[in-house]
Amino acid sequence: MNATKDKPRNMTDIAEMLGITAQSVSLALRNSPLISQELRDQVQAIAAKTDFKARNYRRRRSGGGNTGKVMVLYEAANVGDPVAQQIMNSVMKRLAEQKMIFETCSCEELYDNPALIEGFAGVIYHYCFRPWFASILEGIAQVAIMHEEIDIGPWDSFKPNEAMAGKLAANYLIDRGFDRAILTWEHSLAYHAETHPRLEGFRRRMREAKAEFVELEYDRADDPQIYLEQLRAAIEAYGGRAGIFAFCDQVAYKVCHALNFAGYSRKPKELEVISCDNTYLIRELDPPVPAVDLHIAEIATRAVDGLLWRIANPGASWQDVMLKPELVVPEGRPRRKVRENASNARPPGCKTEADAVPRM
Repeated sequence: MNATKDKPRNMTDIAEMLGITAQSVSLALRNSPLISQELRDQVQAIAAKTDFKARNYRRRRSGGGNTGKVMVLYEAANVGDPVAQQIMNSVMKRLAEQKMIFETCSCEELYDNPALIEGFAGVIYHYCFRPWFASILEGIAQVAIMHEEIDIGPWDSFKPNEAMAGKLAANYLIDRGFDRAILTWEHSLAYHAETHPRLEGFRRRMREAKAEFVELEYDRADDPQIYLEQLRAAIEAYGGRAGIFAFCDQVAYKVCHALNFAGYSRKPKELEVISCDNTYLIRELDPPVPAVDLHIAEIATRAVDGLLWRIANPGASWQDVMLKPELVVPEGRPRRKVRENASNARPPGCKTEADAVPRM
């Protein structure tokens, strides 16, 4: 939109004007201390200048669309996470397209004041499941986005096929001739790393190919020099030639900068990094890195459609929808996109993309 001529229609428009997320706009409009005072002032100045207010925003959602309100739950600590940002923006965009009344709320706010959920027909959440949801959200339609650690029901689940994502990353390195690899992740980003399906998918495929690999975990609270030395030691142990699978874009970004700092040059078929997520973060890297695209925006959009379907069909069976990841190789290398058949790696009882709830 043209910020100088047009009034913002919703929080996403304000977010685009300032180059931030709609989630941050929501927090700023509520004067949340999670957002800097400077950014709060900027958001509130635009809102005042254009006569945009949260209560008017929600009222505009009520005309001519679906009935019932939707709460979008989020984890306050994930405000800066690129995947969480993409999910939040996509969820809010789709809800706006469907003319739904919706509000955002942090898990902390809901825990402190459970009465906030009163009057809502549905809840959608990502990266923030809590055991106490069962009591507070009882009887309300629920959809979870990208939650591998929770069993299905009483909520519908929309997520990527994580095991396939790991397999695609392993196949890329194997196809490039790497028989030695480094698997690396950050402690707070990969829950239950020993069994995480993305990591397990990589491990399983590498073992099938009889390829050697070492695993490196780091904690952002540790001295960065410790991880740098571990990374350097692993590369040197492999004679300077290795493929590196970074658990996600945040890890890939840190790994690439660590390699630069240590004096290593990333070269095709010699020292390569492959990531997983394919968010804006890795597009800043030079040379670019291949990534397994989880189709995060599509997952979030389908999740919203799934929630509206659940509100209209409260008695239907719970849905566990997996979307297929895709290998994306940047320009300058042989261009290839690979989307495997999700049925090869889905858990028992899982609904595949073909079984997903219909779009609305």
